Amino acid sequence: MSNKLLIISGPTATGKTAIAVALAKKYGGELISADSRQIYKGMDTGVGKDHPKNTPIHLIDLLTPNQSFSVAEFQRLAVAKIKELWSQNKLPIIVGGSGQYIDAIINPQNTFKIKQNKLLRLILNRLTLKQLQLILRLLDFQTFSALNNSDLNNPRRLVRKIEIHLVPQKLKIRNLKLDNYNLLHLSLTAPLKSIYQKIDARVDQRLKDGHLEEIKTLLKTYSWSTPGLQVSAYHELQPYFQNLFSLENCLQRWKFREHRDARHQKTWFNKSAPDYFIDITKAKYKAKIEEIVDKWYNMA
Repeated sequence: MSNKLLIISGPTATGKTAIAVALAKKYGGELISADSRQIYKGMDTGVGKDHPKNTPIHLIDLLTPNQSFSVAEFQRLAVAKIKELWSQNKLPIIVGGSGQYIDAIINPQNTFKIKQNKLLRLILNRLTLKQLQLILRLLDFQTFSALNNSDLNNPRRLVRKIEIHLVPQKLKIRNLKLDNYNLLHLSLTAPLKSIYQKIDARVDQRLKDGHLEEIKTLLKTYSWSTPGLQVSAYHELQPYFQNLFSLENCLQRWKFREHRDARHQKTWFNKSAPDYFIDITKAKYKAKIEEIVDKWYNMA
């Protein structure tokens, strides 16, 4: 039997993890997170790190909120973990909504190891966030339109994307990649109205689960400028803690940022051409997933 790799992708709040856990139990698999928000230790409630304890999920809690993490680093760790699970005759299941992470595994760009251009960075680092956004938008609208809120408001990441775009194609270096494997990529989807409703309910629940207390704990060690706290679940509540806006206002800002991220995720996955789109608002969608996966898994 060939090495098999299963991917469950899709916008936030579409129930990817629950589906992936059920499939892992059925087929003897383990999960590999492709969620750029869940790599940080101590950031649990805000990013929904409520995974079942009896199903292994890898590449979460990798670093502290004040550390940076790149797509190249994710690629290296994910490829190594996939190969390790194959060697144990287990099914690796990639689950998450970070499109660039997933692309780094199945359709690796030749960009992750491009060296820094010090002169270019000297120039770009003098520009404002809005100016960087405009430059990337003009240079590469497709990449710009797919950015989530965290990337869009992170000058360091914008500089890197501009830097990569300006490197001549012939200088781009090939990366780690997987060879000779059998891939099935399912992408969960739903009408945006339905996704928005799920996002709003989830934000309200996370507040009830103690998200404000989690932020207070983080602020004892870290500042608002740390990389981890740029995630919308934390960044959008900063004005509340600084007594600038009401809690209700900040929660609405958080929900709207999540809505925008979901739109960008839908755009990304629509362009990435997965094997199947599964609409979670349709009757018996779980049975359809099981049928598809079962046929694929048992195929020689």
